[in-house]
Amino acid sequence: MNPRYNLLDEPWIPVRKGGATTMVGLKEALLWAHEIEALALASPLEEAALTRLMLAVLHRALDGPQGTNDLRRIYQEGRFPEDTLKDYLERWRDRFYLFHPEVPFFQVADLPEELHLPWTKLLPEFASGNNPTLFDHTFDDTPPAASLAQAARALVAHQSFVPGGLLKRYGVSSAPGGPLAVSAVFLPQGSNLFETMVLTLVPYEAAGDAPLWEEPPLRFKDLKEHRTRRPRTGRTRTYTWLSRALKLLPEEDTVRFILYGPGVCPEEVLEPDPFCAYREDKQARLVPVRLSEEKAFWRDFAALLPPRNGGSRLPPRVISIATELLKVLSFPLKVLGQVTDQAKVLSVRREVYPFPPRALAEEVAEEIEVALEVAEGLGAGLRGLARSMAEELLSLTRSPDPNEVKALARSLGLEISYWSELDRAFPSYLLILAEDSEAAWRLWQGSIEKAARSAWSICRQAAGTRPRALKALARGEAVLRRLLQKHLEEVS
Repeated sequence: MNPRYNLLDEPWIPVRKGGATTMVGLKEALLWAHEIEALALASPLEEAALTRLMLAVLHRALDGPQGTNDLRRIYQEGRFPEDTLKDYLERWRDRFYLFHPEVPFFQVADLPEELHLPWTKLLPEFASGNNPTLFDHTFDDTPPAASLAQAARALVAHQSFVPGGLLKRYGVSSAPGGPLAVSAVFLPQGSNLFETMVLTLVPYEAAGDAPLWEEPPLRFKDLKEHRTRRPRTGRTRTYTWLSRALKLLPEEDTVRFILYGPGVCPEEVLEPDPFCAYREDKQARLVPVRLSEEKAFWRDFAALLPPRNGGSRLPPRVISIATELLKVLSFPLKVLGQVTDQAKVLSVRREVYPFPPRALAEEVAEEIEVALEVAEGLGAGLRGLARSMAEELLSLTRSPDPNEVKALARSLGLEISYWSELDRAFPSYLLILAEDSEAAWRLWQGSIEKAARSAWSICRQAAGTRPRALKALARGEAVLRRLLQKHLEEVS
């Protein structure tokens, strides 16, 4: 097989340029990043993984940045150095062929031609194997054909986000997850792709590190039975970690099936990932902040702020770099990732929030934490109110079953409506906080009260007009007034 489909040149990365969406190769994306508004990827997992792939190229080509002064110089130049990038990419051109007899990109060339799996296994948006159906109804034996561009993007995303779990192939029973399998990923956004890349180009030490294309290619014999074990350390090595041994099986210009097996087994993780936030668990270990199926990320926004009252947490390094470069300018912050339950991917998420650099000041960070605590406190009170109302509504002739109480309390819509309203209000709070803390608190206070009263109105409708319901609602009105007074007036 002759090498084909080189990712440096082939158009496989969707970008927004001149107000329209177009496809570019990796080389064009980097050389003309200053003329590209942004990546235009439907999948949040692809967006995170491809950003890190491009950063791995930049770190190695630029041999840095060595520090913040170096980073500031790159930012002020307004584009990446063309000759430096071209020289680097040409040096490693052969390692970027998607199909190559010896070194296919991000793959293992000599995997046994045994069980063919559908290419849809690579992305959780498709139903495959153990994944629940999120967005489609494909089947393992009749997968849709993927374009080569689709397959390439899915390949890169899978290596970063594959969940850990059972594998039972080639002498292993299970395999660990990819570097971002359980982590929320934080991605500051600039006014164009160049700025976005620079805002996430954390100062870099090249010693002891190399991306997969600069290392000897791994073979099947190296990976079966987890024979290759390494500490997950080094910036570009982590960004291009071979979590699974994969091989795409092309059918002319499409892919429907792949070969699949265990990849490199991380012995330990020695370095915090600059795209991730960490907090202390019950064993006093720093663990990555995860996305939750039950709530939007903003409710955990404190994880991005400096520790308070001697607490132990580690905000993402990319946020401090972005605030240092942009000084006082707020920037959009994307929160990307997946929600998992062991090996199952329950959902994939992309949320966007304005991030005011003032938030990293100790007094402003404390104000945000107080705002979040007030919202959570009132939310817990409303949850208790819904439960007590459900108990009263069900206790007419018998002692209610706890599961029935829980189901009825949820159906009243009190807590769900409250948080849904605040989901929309929190970004506005952050925008005003960038200019005026007092005005921001007044806005947030008003938003919380409005959300609670709006949720109560929905609850009244759900409860109905039976005499017992009216009695429960009358008591609930009094409880609501006390909750609002406790959580809003005492903080003012």
